[in-house]
This record gives sequence, C-alpha cells and structure tokens, in this order.
Amino acid sequence: MKKIKLLPGAVILISFVFLISSCDKKEESSGIPSNQEQYANKDKELKDREEFLNIREKQLKDWEARLKAADSTLMANGKLDGTQLDTAKTTDSAKIKEKALKEKKMEEKEKELNKKLDNPKVAIGDYLEYIQRGISDSKTFDANMKKASQVWENREAESFKKNYKSVKKFVIVEEPRVVSQKGGNAVVTVRVKQTNTGNDGKEYEKESTITYNLSADKNGKWKIKSNIVK
Repeated sequence: MKKIKLLPGAVILISFVFLISSCDKKEESSGIPSNQEQYANKDKELKDREEFLNIREKQLKDWEARLKAADSTLMANGKLDGTQLDTAKTTDSAKIKEKALKEKKMEEKEKELNKKLDNPKVAIGDYLEYIQRGISDSKTFDANMKKASQVWENREAESFKKNYKSVKKFVIVEEPRVVSQKGGNAVVTVRVKQTNTGNDGKEYEKESTITYNLSADKNGKWKIKSNIVK
C-alpha cells in the first residue's frame, strides 16, 4: 500500500527530470550552427573577397586605359599653347590625387579583408573544407578538388582527384593550429581522420597529424608549399 502511494510522486519526478533534460538539449542544439550554415558563411566570405578583387582589378585596368588615352591626346596635340597645357597638367594632377585616394581606400579595405580571411590557419581550414565537401558530395567532387589545388603553390587538381577518389569519409579531429609564423612563412598543424576503401573492398580508418608549410604572396594570400603526414 505504501509503494502505491509513492508511485504518483515518482512518476511526477521522472517527468520533471525528463522535461529539463529535453529543454537543455534543445538549447544546446540551437546554439550550434549546422554544417550547412557554416558552409554558407564561408562561401559568403570567400565570395566577398573574390568580388572585391575583381572590382580592384577592373579599376586598375580602367585607370591605365584613361592614362594611355590622355597620353595619346597630349602627343597628338603637341602644339598646345601655354594655357591649354596648364589646364591639361591641372587635370592630370587632379586625376592622380583622385587615384591615390582611391588606392589608399582600396588598400585599407584589402588589409581588412586579409586580416579577416587571409591567415595561415584560415587557408588550411578552407583547403580542408574543399576536401570534405568533395568527398561528401560526388557531384561537386571535381570542382572542390580544383579549389583545393588552388590553395597550393604548385599542385594539379588531378593529383587531388586521384588521392581522394577512394576516401569515403574525412573528419577534422583537431582544428588547424599555427605552430609558427614569421614574416611570409608559417607552419600549421591539424589532426584528421579518414576512411578509405581498400583494394579488397573493405573500409580502413586512419588518423594522422598533418603539418603544412605555407608562404604568403605579395598580396598576403597564403599558399601551401609542402606538407608532412605522420
């Protein structure tokens, strides 16, 4: 009889604990962005940088074209009088100042983007993300292997296709970590786990520590020179 009286209380207590646990799980899961969201954010960052560089390249080409046109006009009108020549010089000076101001603003924006996107750890993170995407989606395998090859100084996309063709799963066990960075050189290490399909058709899992040696070009863009797998 005593056990029967205690039963409703026990049921209520268990229900209360289960409710709290469910709420905690919901809060935890809601605070962690999905892989899809992370990929979308990374794509936006890379797209912003690509658009910025395209705008910068177009502006420089337009400026060079205007300078050539101005030089051609001055040469064709070599007998300009003093007033016309002074006006031409003043116009050119204003254009030069305008160009210098635009260049300064562009450089500041480029530095800001480089600080946000271009550091050796981020470069390795982007590279590994391309590998993961290619392995997880066969439709984008070739495109992502090509993007991965572009993070290297001198590696063909075909070598990546060959190396990762039999890889079924690629997981980052420990995030990229900068071991050393001095001037335009850096060393980054990361721990990964990949599952390969052997010649016998069986799957084999291997965990490795990869050390990457990187160098930065004149624009501060980091490229992988070599790596060591242990």
